[in-house]
Amino acid sequence: MSEMWRRLLFLLNRKQHEQDLADEIRLHRDLISQSPTRSLGNVTQLSEASRAVWIWPFLETLAQDTRYALRTLRANPGFAATAVLSLALGIGANTAIFSILNAVMLRSLPVEDPHRLVQLGSPRSDPARPLRLYFTNPIWEQVRDHQQAFSGTLAFGGDRFDLAAGGESHFVEGLWASGDFFRVLGVPAMRGRVFAADDDDIHGGGRAGPVAVISHGFWKRHFAGDPDIVGKTIRLNRRLFTIIGVTPPWFTGLDVDTPYDVAIPIGCEPMLHTDRSALADRDWWWLRILGRLLPGQTAQQAEAKMKALAPEVNRATLSANSGADRQRDYLRRSLALRPAATGFSDTGTEYRTALFTLMAVVGLVLLIACATIANLLLARAAARQREISIRMAIGAARRRVMRQLLSESLLLSILGAAGGLLFAVWGSRLLVRFLSTAGNELQLDTAPDLRVLAFTMGVAVLTGLLFGLAPALRATRVSPNNALKEHARGMVGSRFSLGRALVTGQVALSLMLLVAAGLFLGTLRNLLTTDLGFDLHNVLIVRADMMQTNVPKDQRPRVYREIVERLHAIPGVSSASSSRMTPIGRGQWDSEVYPEGYAPKAKDDTLVYFNRVSPGYFATMRQPVLLGRDFSAHDDLGAPKAMMVTESVGRRFFSHANPIGKTIRAEGPGKEGVYQVIGVVKDAKYASVDEGLTLTVYIACAQDADPWPGVSFEVRTERSVETFIPAVRAAIGEVNRGISLEFRNFETQVNESLLQPRMVALLSAFFGGLALLLAMIGLYGVTAYGVARRQAEIGIRMALGAQPASVVWLVLRDVAAMLAIGTLLGLGASLAAGRFVASLLYGVKPQDAAPLAIAAIVLGIATGIAAYLPAHRAARLDPMAALREE
Repeated sequence: MSEMWRRLLFLLNRKQHEQDLADEIRLHRDLISQSPTRSLGNVTQLSEASRAVWIWPFLETLAQDTRYALRTLRANPGFAATAVLSLALGIGANTAIFSILNAVMLRSLPVEDPHRLVQLGSPRSDPARPLRLYFTNPIWEQVRDHQQAFSGTLAFGGDRFDLAAGGESHFVEGLWASGDFFRVLGVPAMRGRVFAADDDDIHGGGRAGPVAVISHGFWKRHFAGDPDIVGKTIRLNRRLFTIIGVTPPWFTGLDVDTPYDVAIPIGCEPMLHTDRSALADRDWWWLRILGRLLPGQTAQQAEAKMKALAPEVNRATLSANSGADRQRDYLRRSLALRPAATGFSDTGTEYRTALFTLMAVVGLVLLIACATIANLLLARAAARQREISIRMAIGAARRRVMRQLLSESLLLSILGAAGGLLFAVWGSRLLVRFLSTAGNELQLDTAPDLRVLAFTMGVAVLTGLLFGLAPALRATRVSPNNALKEHARGMVGSRFSLGRALVTGQVALSLMLLVAAGLFLGTLRNLLTTDLGFDLHNVLIVRADMMQTNVPKDQRPRVYREIVERLHAIPGVSSASSSRMTPIGRGQWDSEVYPEGYAPKAKDDTLVYFNRVSPGYFATMRQPVLLGRDFSAHDDLGAPKAMMVTESVGRRFFSHANPIGKTIRAEGPGKEGVYQVIGVVKDAKYASVDEGLTLTVYIACAQDADPWPGVSFEVRTERSVETFIPAVRAAIGEVNRGISLEFRNFETQVNESLLQPRMVALLSAFFGGLALLLAMIGLYGVTAYGVARRQAEIGIRMALGAQPASVVWLVLRDVAAMLAIGTLLGLGASLAAGRFVASLLYGVKPQDAAPLAIAAIVLGIATGIAAYLPAHRAARLDPMAALREE
């Protein structure tokens, strides 16, 4: 009663406030009509008074509604906890995924006016394919020296620099930077200075010799924040560089997920790559080029200038190693621009589709949570009908009661958002660790910023209105006179259609998420069980770099052979070999070939992937030789060039004929010549587990006239590979202690390549299970509410002799109808949405019957359990007790 009196007093006060406002408005008009000029000050005072009259009652009402909502939720702790936890999981999951998207795609670089930065690209012949974004150093020099579209240009490339003096490598994230890199970005030095244009000369000397700029994080980690760091030296790939500056802590480079440690000028590249420099190489695509737009210039105007410059750049940088067709294509290349304000992220590029898919998944989970809470609010509104009717009977406007009910919904959503934000901070960090690998640890900044906070609050308000508006409208729609009558407890609606519609929608959305989880789990299962073409277990990969050794180039093949022999002699090693690259790695080496007697049927029809391997490679990898022979020691520089092909290559180029003895001509550096096919091996994966049919050919290491300084050794062991690392390190050190070494478990390398499908599968399964749980809660609530409303009817039926089984069916009949409709809608929506995730699937299709059927069965069992509990309770109802209560 005290609450009603306070309400009546507030209404009287509001009427008085409105009367005072009307009097002031009339006075306002009288003053203006008498003397508009003289009354200007009074008008201002009256306006401020009018605003005060409105603001104070609004704040008082808001405070009162908030206090009342808190008391209501405190009186229903079970409901409040369920609602807040559901919203915290839903909003937190959305915020966590959005935090990753914000870090890799939306957050602007912390540099001067980042929106004026654009990246240079080259359109491909196929408009559907993205721009080429890497360029050679000759192209960069032409753009730098001849462009007139920008106020400044820069070029950069990523790399890893080795701090070790020999033996096992200690890599740090390196950055090749042009002389104007920091100036164009507007990044000053926190200590010392940054690069100047004359630090970046072709001899790597500059005005201060080989110089380096280090990041703030690296300065703290590696040098313990030494205040006298400027002028000290650091050893990179066995070369000494003088540290001239430290950048501020807010600048970590242009790659947002891989902060740089050490930056050195591009002109120093020949010092680290002594036998093959990239500065003059017209086939080495390794640099990104950025420009800063001139004041008042648009990106379209700058792009037009670059298009006009493109022919001159192409003519000056044409490679003589390409064939006539490729040279013609190269000369027709154009230049284009794209925004670069958000920097670059391999994670954003590689996981773009997966992140947007997960964003859609967690969005559906949040919708299901909203439907669940809306159902619970509908049930609570039905229980509070008499209270609401009394309020409306004593004069409360429907608008006022709705505002009070919505305040409860918004309070729930705000509490859920607060919990969700904490969950998102933890969840986003967990996702970053999940995406990190031993060789590539991500360091994304997922800390909440204004954009993330705005997203969270926007989602909170939207969800509060989404699940609160319909129950508020429904609760205030009844007539107070009818609701106050005796036995009018069921006046909300005879069939509770809104609750049924919400449950049907929950079933449909839950089925969609279960189908998605089934498809992604099936994809992961297929990837884990697919035939790779080789045995990945018990293989140690040793990446060796001879760039900084004193071994002459022509002696490298001999050194490689000696290392393989020593590795093979280690007790417990069953076989050893060397190769240019290992499968399922980051490297690719492809080129067109010209097989004997084969006429190409389409463009890229003769594009194959290369690898250069030693004798014993196929035995080490356990990739069966199907026809012919393996490479031998006789396949050296003086022998005819030999090639081994996969069975797919043999079928493609030689049909059903025996490929042994056939010839294949290749072009390009490192593989030019005519090769004779000496053997056919089983098809094997080349770059990724989920790739389709890959045409691969193998050529002999010993026949490389220009041996590459980097090589991989494969060591097959009889037990855990980690225990062999010291012996392998010692064996290679006996040959040459200056070789830089990096060790990897081949099985780990392959498993890390499956991070994306594993993440999508596990998260979709988790959120699918969460959606199913929320749907069960919603269905249970609606069924239990329906049983409570029909308690008198059920009592009469049982008093007249109805059996418990018929009562259970009476309750489950409506549930079966909702489940059937929701399942049909969910199956249709799943088939329609399947094409958007097709690129993430492997070995399964969105229209496959098995995932759809399994999802429908799981959903049917779970919802059946949720509905059976209140149905079973109804069947055990005491008829007399039900009738007495009614």
